[in-house]
Parts: sequence; structure tokens; C-alpha cells
Amino acid sequence: MMPEDFAHMALWWGPGVLLLLAFSYGLLRLAQVWIERTMDAKRRQMESVFGMAEQYVKQFLNAQRSQADALSRLASSVERSDSRDSLEHQQILIALRAMHHDIERMAHPAREAREADNLRLSDGAGNL
Repeated sequence: MMPEDFAHMALWWGPGVLLLLAFSYGLLRLAQVWIERTMDAKRRQMESVFGMAEQYVKQFLNAQRSQADALSRLASSVERSDSRDSLEHQQILIALRAMHHDIERMAHPAREAREADNLRLSDGAGNL
């Protein structure tokens, strides 16, 4: 029932097609592994960069916090002493305390979010 040419062609080309499929599958797997390793290396590189940036920001905020603490101590010592410019010193003190509060809020954003959530929850529970 089969033509003689078809059987002859299948005999000659069949193993070649199977080899082509095997090599194609192998190259596809090799490409997947290569892409996976490249993406993993890029991910590790980005994590490293983010880690360095996070460390830099923490150091910067710690330095700002220590400066704000020092300025607050200085301002509170000035506040206790009587001087002609006490109103101006009190204004500086208020500004320094506000700056110190802002730095604390930037250094601990998760704590601020929890406090805001707790405040909202307590407000919601009081309304029920």
C-alpha cells in the first residue's frame, strides 16, 4: 500500500530527523540552563547593590540621628538657661525637635505604620 519511494525516503531521512530532534532538545535545555544561570547572577548582583544602598542609608540615618540628638541636648541646655534671646532659642529648639522626630520617623518607617494601624484599629473599635 505504501509507495516504494516513501518507504525509501523514510528509511534514509528518519534517523536524521530523530538526531535533529535530539540535538534540538539538547540545545534547548542548554539555553534554558544558561539563561537561568545568567538571571541568577543578575539577581544576586541586584541584591548586592540593594544591600549596599540599604547599608549606606542606615549609616546616613544613624549619623543624622546622632547629630539630631546632639543638637537636641544643646538646645535643651540653652532652653534651661536664661538669655536675652530666649524666644529665638525656643524657636530653634522647636525646629530641632521637629527635625529629630522626622529623622526618627524615616529611620523606623515600619514602626510608624504599625502605630498608625493600631490607632486606626482603636478608633474603629471605639466607634462600634
